[in-house]
Amino acid sequence: MDTNPASTPGTPLDPRAALDAINRTAATTRASIEPNVVAIYFVWAAAYLLGYGLLHGAGYGWLPLAYGTALVIGGIILLAAIAYTAVIGIRSGSEIRGDSKFASMAYGLSWMGGFATVSFFSIALANLLPAGAQITTGWLINAVAILVVSLMYMVGAALFQDRAMFTLGVCFAVLNIAGLIAGASAFIAIFAIGGPVLFTAAGVLVLVRGRRALAPAVL
Repeated sequence: MDTNPASTPGTPLDPRAALDAINRTAATTRASIEPNVVAIYFVWAAAYLLGYGLLHGAGYGWLPLAYGTALVIGGIILLAAIAYTAVIGIRSGSEIRGDSKFASMAYGLSWMGGFATVSFFSIALANLLPAGAQITTGWLINAVAILVVSLMYMVGAALFQDRAMFTLGVCFAVLNIAGLIAGASAFIAIFAIGGPVLFTAAGVLVLVRGRRALAPAVL
């Protein structure tokens, strides 16, 4: 005897309930194969806070740390955040096939290429400017690095159809312009505060959006 209520004659099909089940299944599937974007955003928020905080403390004397040492530590923090992001991306990419896998791989390689270019630009600029102009050098290098970040987020938004990512890219572009206008003496403080705020806000937004997608619809 068939005891399935859904197949009982006369039981009406609720299209909204069916659509809700489909949406929640799709959200669960995406969550299982896509990288943990929330964790990535929060890791980068911590990296910006620590990295720029160390630079600000060393540059303005409230930390007993040489600026060059703070720069090295900040670089290590940045590399750690990049490595974490790369590992998460590789793990999630292994579960994807076809065009989506190529898009993810190409996007990841674009990040690597962009920051490799920034690294060589940094070396060239440091050799051109006087040895004592560390803050000015850091200011200009930072502007180029954040330009890459903002553009990559906007390109990623177009690639993955993610409006939150596009908004984050635009916000970083605006923050970069503010840092350029403020000058070398203020850009560190702007990014020590603005960077973590933007990443944390983006992480919270994605988290809330994900929970709404998994929650059953109110009928």
